[in-house]
Amino acid sequence: MKILLNVCGSISAYKALDISRGLIKAGHQVRVVLSKGALQFVVPQVFKYLGAEEVYLPEDDFKYPKNPSDGNVLHIELSKWCEKFVIAPLSANTLSKMAYGEASDLMLSTFLALPNNVPILIFPAMNERMLTNPLVKENFSKLERLFPNLLTCPTEYGELACGDVGKGKLLDVSKIIEIIPNITPIKAQDTKHLLITTGATLAPLDPVRYLTNSSSGITGYYLALTALSLGHTVTVIAGKNSTKKLNYLDGLPGYKLIQAITTKDFQRAALENLETADCYISSAALGDIEFDICEDKLKKKHLGDTLKINRSPDVLKEVLAKRKSHQKVVGFAAEVDLSFEMLRMKWEDKPVDLLIGTRVHNGLTQNGKVQGFETENADYKFLHKGEIVFEGPLSKKELASKILERVLN
Repeated sequence: MKILLNVCGSISAYKALDISRGLIKAGHQVRVVLSKGALQFVVPQVFKYLGAEEVYLPEDDFKYPKNPSDGNVLHIELSKWCEKFVIAPLSANTLSKMAYGEASDLMLSTFLALPNNVPILIFPAMNERMLTNPLVKENFSKLERLFPNLLTCPTEYGELACGDVGKGKLLDVSKIIEIIPNITPIKAQDTKHLLITTGATLAPLDPVRYLTNSSSGITGYYLALTALSLGHTVTVIAGKNSTKKLNYLDGLPGYKLIQAITTKDFQRAALENLETADCYISSAALGDIEFDICEDKLKKKHLGDTLKINRSPDVLKEVLAKRKSHQKVVGFAAEVDLSFEMLRMKWEDKPVDLLIGTRVHNGLTQNGKVQGFETENADYKFLHKGEIVFEGPLSKKELASKILERVLN
């Protein structure tokens, strides 16, 4: 992806070096435009050392190119080149100039020349008092109203440069690197709402013990990320110990994260949010059993007498019973054995629109090798209308794309 990274005069401008490096390492083409204020905080040549294709200064628009075939007007050429226009960090000063259509430097001129199909991502960084000032809030609102292709990303809460504690910190660099290539403010023509469960449940035994599994929630993260990148809206119900990457998406429009602990928590959240969903994807590894929780810690000598096992609710079966005709349902079968007979039996019991069989192993038993859980890749079989329509290894990012291709088209 061709990314034009614009850097403003914020004290967090130095973090743009890590943003640039992270995007380049991920395989993207990056060019950098610096504002006059940014030059007070960063040295332009460092971006080149880190792999940026070009670094432009505020007045470079007035320099003729060495090669006439490159074009005569730099801000026009950059607006044609970039596939994503990013400002990180965005200062209150540049925000104000953008809101009032100024073209006083290369960054602002390029912004005004952008086609309306180029996504614009802005990452503010300023003191909370400035961030919440009515004039600044009005400038954000004005840009969002005028540019449907613009997304204002959230700031973080913490200690600010001046020593105050509050909102306004630049979003964590690792989150920015993940968001820039994967999130778009441009909505799909036919926007869908996806309800996704992911991660593992906890089944408490007593105040100190619980039963769980190795599901990390990585699949649900990629499902959510892919859906958001296509312009859809997403609600994720995630297990307590799921990947922290799910929090990277917090604050983005169209994304809602609900944390759940037990299977009953998942059941409640799923049924409460099912009404508005166009598609329910059950990628969570929900526990099949639960226990009568003891108020005191179980003693080893009494375990055989006191440990009573109960069946947990079957959330997917309840969803299938309550779904409307337009709603699609995707189920997952995490199994050591991925035979056709086993998958067919599961599908006949719960006839989902698409059943994803995943070969899993936590690696804890003798001669065991970790498969499926806590990995970026796994072996899969897709069952549609009782027949295998795909089988083979996929990364979980590839899996998410394949699932959404089937259920959103």
